[in-house]
Amino acid sequence: MTSLIPNVFNVEDNQINHQHYSNVNYIKNNSTSSTSASSLLSKINKHALTITNSKFIHHNKTLETTIECVGSLYNQSCLYHNLYYVDSTFMILTVKGRDLPSYSVRIGAFILWPTTPHKRVFDSYSHLEKFVRNVIDPRIIPSVTLHFSQYWHDNIGHALFDGLYPAYVALTRFSPRHLHPFRILAGINNCNACWSEDIYSRFGGLGILKQSVLNKMSKGYWFMFEELVMGSGTLCQRCTQPNLQLPGGVELDGSRLFRDRIYQQHGLIHPIIRQKSSSEGRTSHD
Repeated sequence: MTSLIPNVFNVEDNQINHQHYSNVNYIKNNSTSSTSASSLLSKINKHALTITNSKFIHHNKTLETTIECVGSLYNQSCLYHNLYYVDSTFMILTVKGRDLPSYSVRIGAFILWPTTPHKRVFDSYSHLEKFVRNVIDPRIIPSVTLHFSQYWHDNIGHALFDGLYPAYVALTRFSPRHLHPFRILAGINNCNACWSEDIYSRFGGLGILKQSVLNKMSKGYWFMFEELVMGSGTLCQRCTQPNLQLPGGVELDGSRLFRDRIYQQHGLIHPIIRQKSSSEGRTSHD
């Protein structure tokens, strides 16, 4: 598991400055934690953006979870602000009387059941804020995180078009986040030689965090995603369309955006767009 740790919070200095996260603070480890948990958290803190002993500072104006969802219930993607994570579970913190949209989503092509974060309701925002600041002291995961689950990611075909592509199309629904660096939270199996994980990391720009690693870190510890997008289960290559196109490939321009992002993140020159079909006497310069 040690080899997975360096990818956590992997943000280049110029990306930190661009995203204005250079002053994000992380909380001091709980001295009463077990030896194994302390060791794991110390490894994470080693690669965190900034470490201080002060209370956390984050850039959202509220500590309450807010949610935006797009698409039909069958094909829904959601953007969560201030989504919490503890003991391997997503957690919504909200105030009594708050009206939330339906927020269940499918996170993978082969995950046939929806993912529904748990919810904790407080009598007032003041109670919620005290709980966050004085009780749970969450470690902040800054910027945008894109979450999906993926089987067989050792096969690049599955990795790209049953995992990465549908997740990216979900992200395009919350423009312009798909144009900026983001982190990937991947529900994938352990694989010592899966170069597709490097593709994931390069594609997002802010590294990859395996959900299995986060699950171990979250035992008794709270985390807070400043922004997390998930909901890509019916946008996969296997999700057949009447027009035989990739889901979202035409109506959301997903195919072009995905292709351009692949080229950009791997430092490749974009191909020349041809203006003529072969039947029109197209040459190599067209």
